[in-house]
Amino acid sequence: MIAILSDLHSNLEALLVVMEHCQKLGVKQYLCLGDVIGYGPDPVSVARIAKNTFTTSLMGNHEEALVTERHRFNPHAAQAIDWTRRCLQVAGPDLMHWFTERKPFALHGRLLMVHGSIYDPVHDYVDEPENPIEAQQMIETLNTDFSGFDICFAGHNHTPFMATTMGVMVPHDGHPTFRIPKGHKAYVCVGSVGQPRDRDTRLSFATLDGEELTFHRLPYDVAKTQAKIKAAGLSSFLAERLGQGI
Repeated sequence: MIAILSDLHSNLEALLVVMEHCQKLGVKQYLCLGDVIGYGPDPVSVARIAKNTFTTSLMGNHEEALVTERHRFNPHAAQAIDWTRRCLQVAGPDLMHWFTERKPFALHGRLLMVHGSIYDPVHDYVDEPENPIEAQQMIETLNTDFSGFDICFAGHNHTPFMATTMGVMVPHDGHPTFRIPKGHKAYVCVGSVGQPRDRDTRLSFATLDGEELTFHRLPYDVAKTQAKIKAAGLSSFLAERLGQGI
């Protein structure tokens, strides 16, 4: 069984819940789709767990901003990434060096891992189709552009859903598990560990066990993370949004 995580965003409380749950599940491998850092109050602790535990950890747009110092972030995100850079520099050169080595995508057999999308693996968003035309465009993408792989795992949008040639499927507590037979094409958006944005404050990630894909939603100590964000002097908006799942 493998766990696919994304958008941890320096949220240690959420990540520790994920790791404990995955150990109980018997997860053998951890793949991260990027944005280990940004927004949250514990960049050093979260980065060390990622560096020491994850088989793959991709370059997200926040990692890119961290190492290049170039971005188009809003003021809240910009303040957080500059503060994060200072924290990591103080912690020592090993973590900053690790972030510079991140790759924008990874291929694991029939699985393609990206932060954004197959077209722009760092910055592009895979949005949930909102109408039949968008749904059909998504299906056409799966049929024409998924070559050399069957499933693309993506993050960046902070919203869990799966798009297949049969349609779009949104997981919920009553139906968190799906089967993806070998050869079937699918975009799998795993949601966010550290900053969910689907109006559900619970962290989100996925596991893959053979052909069985399961989305996991777990509660964590949101109030503790919010307090740490404020104590670090980061934007109060970043704390407030965690309590609203936006």
